[in-house]
Amino acid sequence: MRRRWMCLLLLIPLVELPAHAELRLPAVISDYAMMQGGKPIQVWGWATPNVRIQVDFLGPGSTVLTNFKAIADPGGRWHGTLGAMRDGTTGSLRITTDAHEQKIVQKILIGEVWLASGQSNMVYPIAPGPNDGFLNKSDPEEMAQVRQNTARAMAQADATKPPIRFFIVADSKLDRPADDVNGSWVVANSTNIAKVSAVAWNFAVTIEDRVHLPVGLIQSCISGSPVEAWISKTTLESTSIGAAVEQRHAEALAATPEAMERFNADTAAWIAANPSPELQRLNQATKPKQLWSTAWWQTANSFYNGMIAGLEPYTLRGIIWYQADGNSHHPMEYSELFQALIKEWRAEWRDQLPIYFVEMNNMNEDKQSLPVQPNALSLIREQQHGGLALPGVGMVAAIDLGIKNPHFPNKRPVGQRLAGLALRDCYGIPGEVNSPLFKSASFEEDKVRLSFSDAQGLRVRGGGEVRGFAIRGSSGDWVWADGKVEGETVIVWSSQVAHPTAVRYAWAQNPVISIENSAGLPLYPFRTDRASKE
Repeated sequence: MRRRWMCLLLLIPLVELPAHAELRLPAVISDYAMMQGGKPIQVWGWATPNVRIQVDFLGPGSTVLTNFKAIADPGGRWHGTLGAMRDGTTGSLRITTDAHEQKIVQKILIGEVWLASGQSNMVYPIAPGPNDGFLNKSDPEEMAQVRQNTARAMAQADATKPPIRFFIVADSKLDRPADDVNGSWVVANSTNIAKVSAVAWNFAVTIEDRVHLPVGLIQSCISGSPVEAWISKTTLESTSIGAAVEQRHAEALAATPEAMERFNADTAAWIAANPSPELQRLNQATKPKQLWSTAWWQTANSFYNGMIAGLEPYTLRGIIWYQADGNSHHPMEYSELFQALIKEWRAEWRDQLPIYFVEMNNMNEDKQSLPVQPNALSLIREQQHGGLALPGVGMVAAIDLGIKNPHFPNKRPVGQRLAGLALRDCYGIPGEVNSPLFKSASFEEDKVRLSFSDAQGLRVRGGGEVRGFAIRGSSGDWVWADGKVEGETVIVWSSQVAHPTAVRYAWAQNPVISIENSAGLPLYPFRTDRASKE
């Protein structure tokens, strides 16, 4: 018997017992968190496998307002849902386990939580620094606008009650989805908002000013990023173009230093042969294709893995998105990839979240001089409209706001336009918030009648003549069109085109525009010849 007990004792160290894991919460569930009002609130974390979890939301006087129980799964993850609470509710979160562990998350405020994501024009901060790469420091008008916008935002930060709260997700590129992100919640004031997205800030200020509810921002965005960087590998591979995108990224990452040297030399030679913007436009097809390398970190799935997966499924009111020109090298892929992102994020958040995005602004060249200037950005804008095929998705224009520098400083109207969609759709405040959108064309002998949605009070901006329309027949070049506004339609024609077959409007990177509705919102660029690849 004694030998038997000794044998058993010798065996005990060889038995693999469940490891003890410290009770842990994701970074987004932390002190000063804003949690979404009016919806069940998702709460999750990690603990020792199979341990029992009690989660209580404590209101004033430590009164339990809502709670749930959970059991950590074999991997240690646990998850549950708190009951919906009213905006403005304050309190703390108490998490305890039957292993006698406890965590308290303090200073929580229930409010309206929005995720802001995308690339550089969403990144563009309230107070861009001299080394951020956003500013054209030689342009006094741009610098004056930056100073004005910064001063306004700082005054707003100190005046907004309750203050806006923000959580900036730290930049992270990963090969596999992470279970967490890096960041912390901050209560905004004039001393700490410099790096908050200017678009997101103006969106939040407008919402809070109109509905008088607390607003929280989660900011997760990276300059220069393509849309495929923000979706998972599984979702990318489910699209019809996923294999081609992945192959392109793989080849880019395998590029040798010698290949990079050749690319840089070829690009320099092309610029020398095409020194003017006009020549570069005319010879765009001969420009060396972008070559990525291991130094180019905006690779497929990377930011989804490092900056989105770890946020899911934190309860949100909705999402604002400003990204597209990062896909300008392959513009015709954008619609399918953007729709895939919307569907995936909604599935992962377990909520049909409203998603509002910005059509790409005018940028990067002198004002349009030809009736039609073939360019990737016009195709990208057209492809962005594919997002509108999904329910609960809205778009705002920025074609009238940019300057030569693509990172234009006047982000206030962008935030306000996005907020207009949210105010109407999420908060029941009516308003004329959509730009006119091309609907149909009627070809009538030598004229074309163009019809639009959201065309109430259609007019020429600032008075004067209808401009920005191009027209052509079945053969021949594009020519500038004459036009007139007639009710909610625009009629265009040209003495040079007896029988028009196609019309385009604002078809350039930095287009001539003229038409707006009674809300002052500009007509979106469009073309009637959608079958064309240019």
